[in-house]
Amino acid sequence: MLRVNVTGQGRQAMIDLMRTDGVQVVRQTLRDLGGGRYRVQAFGEPDDLTPLAEAGFDVELIEHVPSGPPAVPGLPEIGVLPRRGRGPAQPRGGPGRALGGYLSVDEVDGRIDELAAEYPRAVSVIDLPHQTWEDRVCRAMRIGCGDVHVPGVLLLGGVHAREWGSPDILVAFAERLLSAWHADKGIAIGKRRFPAPKVQGLIENLALYIVPQVNPDGRHHSFTVDPMWRKNRRPAPTGDAGEERCIGVDLNRNFDFLWDFARAFNPGAGVACSAKPCDPEVYVGPCASSEPETRNVVSLLDEHPDIAFLVDLHSYGELIMYSWGDDENQTSDSSMAFTNKAWDGKRGMFGDTYREFLLDDDRQLLVRLGRAMQTAIAAARGRRYELQQSANLYPTAGSSDDYSYSRHRVDSSLTKVLAFTVEWGAQDNPTPFHPPYDEMKKIIAEVTSGLLAFCGEAVHISSTKRQRELP
Repeated sequence: MLRVNVTGQGRQAMIDLMRTDGVQVVRQTLRDLGGGRYRVQAFGEPDDLTPLAEAGFDVELIEHVPSGPPAVPGLPEIGVLPRRGRGPAQPRGGPGRALGGYLSVDEVDGRIDELAAEYPRAVSVIDLPHQTWEDRVCRAMRIGCGDVHVPGVLLLGGVHAREWGSPDILVAFAERLLSAWHADKGIAIGKRRFPAPKVQGLIENLALYIVPQVNPDGRHHSFTVDPMWRKNRRPAPTGDAGEERCIGVDLNRNFDFLWDFARAFNPGAGVACSAKPCDPEVYVGPCASSEPETRNVVSLLDEHPDIAFLVDLHSYGELIMYSWGDDENQTSDSSMAFTNKAWDGKRGMFGDTYREFLLDDDRQLLVRLGRAMQTAIAAARGRRYELQQSANLYPTAGSSDDYSYSRHRVDSSLTKVLAFTVEWGAQDNPTPFHPPYDEMKKIIAEVTSGLLAFCGEAVHISSTKRQRELP
């Protein structure tokens, strides 16, 4: 498989390219080069990429990507890891690690158990109710010593299988936070300092719910078979049995937010969703919340109404994104909203009449939270993550962040969840979905800095809200 830059004239041409069978286009890499030219990165076999060059696109080779382990050039071959069983976790960076330092599926579970055993006053383990297609149990940690009235922050990782670093980020974040809390010490990351009282405050004034690997089946498959695998492992439909690309659902298109994209969006919008089970990237599933992994996230939100903030970690692009993802935002007309079916068929086109309603107070809070992350990430080693509305990347539906934020609009009795997607890592990394681990450790540090700042800002926002609600 090859990783390439594809450049063409016209945004619509690039949107059409994103629908091309056989070529895996990384939609978050769409870049406006000026003069009407756009560029995306894509993966594909040479025979699939040749027609693009023949059609007039500029196709520039970046690298050859192995079709199976090892996924990172220069790393050792690995055997097939055990599918189930939690066994003792190996020391960080020691023998038994999956590839190049990344935590295997079993090692992530082992770290959760270790943290619960080491910090029993602050950590509890939640086995989520829906087993995966390969019979794995997804697990969450709840971190915090506060009472039941403290606000909750939900952190998700590993929704997309090939984005190897997200589970490692969340495990390292939990380890660093708990270690500093237990020792009553601060945390220093680059130029950013989180003093000991602030660290203590996060444990005492928040409930942190952390799901390091939402999609363990897909992660295991990406480690052991196909490093570019993105979806979960739902069996292929009967008529497509034996077709590997027909296995799985994109979990970040399976949530119940405008899931029926063909009805909700303008046909020309180029929404990054597919109703075809054999789409290797963005198949939305047979119905909203069809997947056990999706339902596990929904169950956390349902069972823990204290959750008022969410960050879902992905790669790559160095972006911090907030709602909405279906269209441009506006703050004046509440009837122009995803709940209003009169606007079906009109969403997703920029510069037209339809724009998605976002309460201005919420917009200000989202920008405030996003800037807190942005500043703290930059302080780690100078990388600037762009803060933007999700739709500015490309229009989409069924994502975790829009679903989480939309819940209170559908049912006013539900908690409002201020939600983000963070894309870590730069596209110039070799194998950018899973960079060499020396680089990944730097990414872990900068995103940890961003998450610490986000959690601190969540405490301030919640405290201010409580004070305003006092009689």
